[in-house]
Amino acid sequence: MAFLPAANVAVADPPSGGVSSPALVEVAKRLYTVRKIRDELLGEALFSEPAWDILLDLFISDHERRQLSVSAVCIGARAPSATALRYLTMLQDADLVERTRDERDGRRSHVRLTVLGRRRMASLLAQFIAE
Repeated sequence: MAFLPAANVAVADPPSGGVSSPALVEVAKRLYTVRKIRDELLGEALFSEPAWDILLDLFISDHERRQLSVSAVCIGARAPSATALRYLTMLQDADLVERTRDERDGRRSHVRLTVLGRRRMASLLAQFIAE
């Protein structure tokens, strides 16, 4: 499966007037919840979007100032660990997420959105807010 970074896509900064970060986070939370409900009602086998789940989870955790470990990201992706790790690597290669070593425990890494990842997610989530 090829992953094509959206480098050619023009991405505007999210609108500043009227659309607040909490509003974007609320959209992300609703989308994440709807994904869970959809999986429960229609089955996980039909719909699998680990990369999208990872990006939504990281966007929400960024706003809530929570650090997510790699294992927490894998759990949030609702996919087998190997699959989630593969998508995490693809997102990292696309410069949408980054891993940093835990300063207290070098065996653990944390994952967060990059500036580019945060900007693109905010721009995309802003599209769900009615003007």
